[in-house]
Amino acid sequence: MSTQKRISAPRTYNIKRKVKKWVTRVNSGPHNKDAIPLSVLLRDIIGLVRTNREARQILNQGKVMVDGRVRKDPRFPIGFLDVISIPSLKRHYRVIYDDNGRHQCIKCSKKEAGLKIVKINNKIRRSKDYQLTTNDGRTISVKLSTGKGYKTNDSLLISVPDQKVVKHLPFNEKSMVYIVGGKSVNKIGLLDKIEEKNVVVSINKQEHRTISDYLYVIGEKKEELKLHE
Repeated sequence: MSTQKRISAPRTYNIKRKVKKWVTRVNSGPHNKDAIPLSVLLRDIIGLVRTNREARQILNQGKVMVDGRVRKDPRFPIGFLDVISIPSLKRHYRVIYDDNGRHQCIKCSKKEAGLKIVKINNKIRRSKDYQLTTNDGRTISVKLSTGKGYKTNDSLLISVPDQKVVKHLPFNEKSMVYIVGGKSVNKIGLLDKIEEKNVVVSINKQEHRTISDYLYVIGEKKEELKLHE
């Protein structure tokens, strides 16, 4: 089915649940269960269109780009840190979370729209390179000499759409992190302690305990990209 009941949509959908019965169902792909359909994002979160029909029209016209590539599928999955661009309007948005763990968008500059932070979920050594799998479904190949120091939970600042690695952001104590789940979602702080899967993050000089799965490294001493208005 191409639709699902609004009331049963994932909690990350920042939509009104009781206004209408149905909402577009997301395709399988990047971001897995946390993804929201592109048409729903354009209508309910960005407010670029009023109806699903209008969303399909501008998508069919090739007016919307995701991470630097034109996307025409209304059900294309959108998730954390994706960049939505509408070149004809000179508008660029980055997807983050709100304090309730739901998707929201913030405006970003054209320069920042060409950059994205991705998290390394898996690393495989091959004969001539390392193959990295990231949180948004990408596969990035890096030289053995370069990728030797990369590890799971590290982040990479990459350019889009060519996905060239601009900077390696290691998952270390004193790294700047963004929290994507739990009670402290949408908070930014310094990673103080790493205790196996549990971590301590300092936010405004207060300690917040969470798990490493909820953290994204977004910089070493400061944020590499703007993630708050």
